[in-house]
Amino acid sequence: MPLSETPTITQFPIWSITEETEPVRYEPLPTAQTLKDGLLFGIPLKSALTGQTLSDDTLNKFIREAISEVEHMLDLYITPVQFQEKHDYGKEMFLWSFAYLKLNHPNVLNIQQVAISFNNDFSQPVSVDFPKEFVHIMPQEGVLQLVPATGTTLGGFVLSIFFGVQFHALRLANILDYPGSIRVTYTAGFEDGKIPALLTALIETIAAMKVLSIMGPILFPYNSVSVGIDGVSQGTSTMGPAYLRQRMDELGKIRDEQLDAAKGYYQRKFLIDYV
Repeated sequence: MPLSETPTITQFPIWSITEETEPVRYEPLPTAQTLKDGLLFGIPLKSALTGQTLSDDTLNKFIREAISEVEHMLDLYITPVQFQEKHDYGKEMFLWSFAYLKLNHPNVLNIQQVAISFNNDFSQPVSVDFPKEFVHIMPQEGVLQLVPATGTTLGGFVLSIFFGVQFHALRLANILDYPGSIRVTYTAGFEDGKIPALLTALIETIAAMKVLSIMGPILFPYNSVSVGIDGVSQGTSTMGPAYLRQRMDELGKIRDEQLDAAKGYYQRKFLIDYV
């Protein structure tokens, strides 16, 4: 029975097949409550001017913005996302480099289809649909190649799969390139329940910084209070904005360390591509 998709690859630890054990490597996404109990612990989420309390809905909005920011910065999708892409056919690359393809998004979970089509509509039948058993994935790099399955010679592999009339005509005409004829459908991101604790902590840090940077002047509008009655006065000073700046600086250092660790493991420090 042919595979409907390639086996799912665990993204962290990459290629791991063991079940979750101590230490716990995964954490659920932050919520308004975990944000208040964690990085915002001890901070009065209440306006000193109006007495209005910051709602959980607003905190959840900051969390969603933090998730989107991480996905944009690292091209890492926190939940599974399916993509359909078109890539150019190159004869030399296809035949002598095992159809080397650099996908647009790394951290591939599995691949549903690698095919050749000569129309621009994904809903139309394809000319060649490659067996998933032939698909070799380098998930963190977002690279796939077509490698003959066990017991299949390279010559037999090429002849057995290139049966489409259009593709056969393409080869006979000795056309070296054909734009957008290779179609790939795949899923990238992290499996449900397997989001690394580092990334959930990074999301929480960014969300907390957003709360403090936007709401700080409202939460801490004063740094001193004085009372005077009949010529007698008394005053007191609080850390106010100074405390806010210190907390923001601390969170900024934590965010940079977490971001640097994520870029290192998921190979985002340098942009290396195949041309």
